[in-house]
Amino acid sequence: MRTGNRIFAALLVLSALAVVIAGVRTASTPSYAAAERADKVVVVGVPSLDWEVISPVTMPHLWQLAEHSGVGLLTTRAARSVTCPWDGWLTLGAGNRARYPATIPEDELPPEPDDPLPGESATLPPRKPQTPEEQRQTQATAGCLEQRGVLPTVQGSKLTPAITENESLSFGAKPGALGAAVQCTTVVGDAPILAVGAKDADVRVAGRAATSADWQTRISGCPLTLIATSHAMDRSEVQLQALDTAISEIVTAARAQHAAVVVAGISQPEYKRAKLHALIVSAPGLDGTLLSSPSTSRAGYAQLIDVAPSILSILGKDAPTSMTGQVVHGQPRDLSLRDQVAAFRTASIAASAHVWMSGKFFTLMTWLTVLVTLGLAYLLWRRRAPGRVGRAAGTVVALLPAASLVANLVPWWSAGRPSVAIIASIAVGWVLLSVACLAGPWRRHPAGPLLAACVVTFGVLAADVLTGSYLQFNSPLGYDAIVAGRFTGFGNITFAMFAAAGLVLLAAACALAPTRRRTTVLVAAGGLALVAMDGAPGAGADFGGVVSLVPALLLLWVVVTGTRLSKARLLLIFGAGAVLVMAIAVADYLRPVQDQTHLGRFVGQILNGTAATIIQRKLSANLKVLTGSVLTVLALVLVAVIVWQWRDRASAGRRFVEERAPYAGAAVVAVLVMAVVGFAVNDSGIAVTAAALAVVVPPALGALGAPRPLEADDRAAVPDVPEQHGT
Repeated sequence: MRTGNRIFAALLVLSALAVVIAGVRTASTPSYAAAERADKVVVVGVPSLDWEVISPVTMPHLWQLAEHSGVGLLTTRAARSVTCPWDGWLTLGAGNRARYPATIPEDELPPEPDDPLPGESATLPPRKPQTPEEQRQTQATAGCLEQRGVLPTVQGSKLTPAITENESLSFGAKPGALGAAVQCTTVVGDAPILAVGAKDADVRVAGRAATSADWQTRISGCPLTLIATSHAMDRSEVQLQALDTAISEIVTAARAQHAAVVVAGISQPEYKRAKLHALIVSAPGLDGTLLSSPSTSRAGYAQLIDVAPSILSILGKDAPTSMTGQVVHGQPRDLSLRDQVAAFRTASIAASAHVWMSGKFFTLMTWLTVLVTLGLAYLLWRRRAPGRVGRAAGTVVALLPAASLVANLVPWWSAGRPSVAIIASIAVGWVLLSVACLAGPWRRHPAGPLLAACVVTFGVLAADVLTGSYLQFNSPLGYDAIVAGRFTGFGNITFAMFAAAGLVLLAAACALAPTRRRTTVLVAAGGLALVAMDGAPGAGADFGGVVSLVPALLLLWVVVTGTRLSKARLLLIFGAGAVLVMAIAVADYLRPVQDQTHLGRFVGQILNGTAATIIQRKLSANLKVLTGSVLTVLALVLVAVIVWQWRDRASAGRRFVEERAPYAGAAVVAVLVMAVVGFAVNDSGIAVTAAALAVVVPPALGALGAPRPLEADDRAAVPDVPEQHGT
């Protein structure tokens, strides 16, 4: 068998293998345990309660409770980047991201009170002078400054300001929905009324109890009891022990009433950045489990929006359609509590490091890519070949995104200084990947480093998404639980990198298919693999990615086969992506609710009429990124260079496409279509375009030779590529 035939067969086998793995991951889901029904639920909300403060010494009663309960990390993300105290209770009760308006001038605020339980100290630690970083954090959480003191009322209602505020947002949250769904609620403390104070809801306000017997009286009155405590940040060991003792009285009373207990770090204190918090659920069926939720699909992670649906499930009630959270469930905990808490602590560190690192990394990647791209473009404009140095520069800068992912192969989050460790890990990975792409025998081919860089980027992301997306989680270009946009699968930026590299490689592989039939087989098999890895609920679970990837693949086939393109075919091509992704989403929707991803839940939201809020929110986010992200600059520069190279018929890029058409032309068309459609249908918008082009344009410019001037007769003889390939 010739080498070309062997490679062709290997590509078909790899494509089939990717489809099978994506399918198996989708079909096989862990066995989860659900909380058993109970007549009563008690929720104890402790602002800033995280696993760093829970230990056998500082909070022994909570530690003992956690030993025999379901435990997890809780992301409190509400409708702003930092969840302020009132936002937390409002989001908990809405089962959806919400926020409370800050309307009181800061200079009119009363002294900041706590919500101490009997027996715990309310003394605040003395404030220290703020460092520059702390001043920046204060500015970032300025909206929290006014969420203290007594809740204001409007026309006698504490919830009216929240209702008005959230009507202007695009999350579709209904403040107080939890209270409207239960028979009655007892609230202890001022803020919990935000979770249940809906119109016509039966809410009973009770004072704080001093003994377990008194707490039983409070809990016995209604199916649901919400209790606010003071916060747990920057507290001394004595203060934490007092808080722990007070909470233990509540837990004892709840157990006497056969109530399920939820202890959650529901919000952030003022002046502090967001972080992950503790979630403990004591309910039959969840004993000794690791908690998660279908809203995260990642073991150990749940969201604040999941608490209300979980409460209603325990009480045997259905959640209203306005609640986007999902019911928390558990799976067997393989680690001891001590080891599990240690894992929680390092995971929280990794998430916080991502927040610290992400913006800086985007800025570095943008300006470095812009600088190299403009430098290479200048050489081509001066009709000088970039040479080995230029080729190396274009390749190296394109490998920076992949290096940020492979850094997660090293547990940098366990180092003494995680911020230093992640920078070092990225730098080492960057060097190793660059050497691999520039030192192999393929370096002798002009496009060798470009294809090698695409192989690395595509291979890293394909392997990651087929094995659980561990490299994307908490990486600078990936996602984390604090932001809570996505927990598994492909994020918009990583999808764009994956798709761009995959399309270039697929177009290049068509050189191995000497006949139209073989070309069709190769594009069909490779395209199916790309779509399966991106769209399968057990792999990429990416809605917008499939919509943009399918038309790109079909147009790639049109170009490489020379198929003539009519308006009707063009319409079918762009409609095929939407049809396919809805087919995947419907198949996901038909699975059990606990196994569905956001694809299947979107179908349910279409059916219940709440999908419009999601579409509106994504459009708003798209516009925000377009006008406020440094990636807009990167996208504009890369698009401008492509347009210049395409419009100038004497340019090196245009000549390269014409000499190597249809494969080079197919790659250009496919990547551009994917980048443009991806911009239109994803909430990250222009970031998709920037990421897609950043991994292919710089090394492509480095692969171009110096263009020779064309004589007049030559210019007239140059054919127009789209006409040549029937596009």
